[in-house]
Amino acid sequence: MATKKDAEKQPNQTQPEETEHKQSASSKAVAEDAGSELNMNQEIDELVQTLQGNLSEIEVEDGLSLIDHWHGVLSQVKEPAAKELASSLKDLQKMLKGGKATGHEVSEALIHLGEQTAEFRADAEKGSKQSVQKLGKQLRKAGTSIAKAEDQEYHEQLDSLMEKAEGEELTALDSEEAVGAIDFWYTVLQKAEGEQFKQVANSLKSLKQALSRGNAKPETIAKALVEVGQQTTEIASEAPRGFKGVIQKLGKHLNQAGESLTQKEEAK
Repeated sequence: MATKKDAEKQPNQTQPEETEHKQSASSKAVAEDAGSELNMNQEIDELVQTLQGNLSEIEVEDGLSLIDHWHGVLSQVKEPAAKELASSLKDLQKMLKGGKATGHEVSEALIHLGEQTAEFRADAEKGSKQSVQKLGKQLRKAGTSIAKAEDQEYHEQLDSLMEKAEGEELTALDSEEAVGAIDFWYTVLQKAEGEQFKQVANSLKSLKQALSRGNAKPETIAKALVEVGQQTTEIASEAPRGFKGVIQKLGKHLNQAGESLTQKEEAK
């Protein structure tokens, strides 16, 4: 039979076991946190590798799925910076789903995400700071790359249009080819910011309507060409760097085509 003295000793005998259990639980929690951090770093590194590749080869559905995944991850993080990142990802997802975003719009969204990610680095776990920094840098780089790719595409199309304008008279182009050139130039202007660009786009629309009718009077087409040419020359000074010269030349050729057509009609 246990004495009172023995009963008083009993709790002291179990104390080491409780302490050992608590230490074991604490070690397990630390190990789980370390494992979770390692997995997160691996995921971030995989995302960086994806962004380093050719983004044009990524299917839209795959891109949306990737955004969904990271939105879910960030939504579970308590820091305000993570919530802002999640919100920006949602905006990018809406943009991609709409299917009407320009390369420059996607570029701006990615660069903004990169800047936010760089800011989030301060709140990231110590072991994740380097991975988060790399991700922010790569997001900005990917955004810049997309903008350059779209600019390059515009340059190639403008160069093609200029070759037609310089190689033969614009008035000699068949209606289908002329309308195709107008559609391209109209699309470029619609994406540009500024009322002056919209005015040229409206003039192009009028020129396209005249050509599409098939029975438009030559003087009507000539007047439209001169108007578009003059407006195009005027906006050249406000065009983005690298586009000024080619746009000015295009305006000049459009204006010359209109004047040439007018002279031919007057000579009849």
